[in-house]
Amino acid sequence: MPRILRALSRRWRAFVALRRARATSRVRLEAGPIQRILVVCYGNIYRSPLLAEYLRTSLADTAVVRSVGFHQRAGRSSPERHVQMCAELGVHLQAHRSAVIEHADLVWADTVILMDRHNWDALHAMGVDPQKLVWAGCLHGRGPEIPDPYGHSEEAARRVVRTLLESGEQLTAAIVATHGGASPAGGHKAAQ
Repeated sequence: MPRILRALSRRWRAFVALRRARATSRVRLEAGPIQRILVVCYGNIYRSPLLAEYLRTSLADTAVVRSVGFHQRAGRSSPERHVQMCAELGVHLQAHRSAVIEHADLVWADTVILMDRHNWDALHAMGVDPQKLVWAGCLHGRGPEIPDPYGHSEEAARRVVRTLLESGEQLTAAIVATHGGASPAGGHKAAQ
């Protein structure tokens, strides 16, 4: 198949997945137990470490949570501005170092939380079980995708942080409500 047709086909599949994101995410959240959560984004320095740390704290008695990214350089820390923003809201990322996703991560996880259609496309190419997928923004009314704040203004980055914390609260509540276990832990200021 010519390269342009492959690219169009990938875009169409990602578009369809995005249109179905809310429904497919709810199916996963309501299905069997959620015990091993993998949170992914492109670089694993902004979105996925924040959401993973929030979920790790909130679901400490319920699930093991890891975060990874598609950027091929591991060991990068989150940018200082992002670390400070998150710390102001009770999420601490000082010790975070990025990790590169491997197929073994997809086998380990019973639930994979993704941020956007680019993550979906990369996960699809890696052969992820689509029944494991949950879109990070699936439970709020602004749409299932959460944009990458890389290179954006401080205000745009703060909006993403607030959206991720709101998504974390909603995902925690859905997991706890469906599967029992620990109630959401304190220690995080409400997304303002």
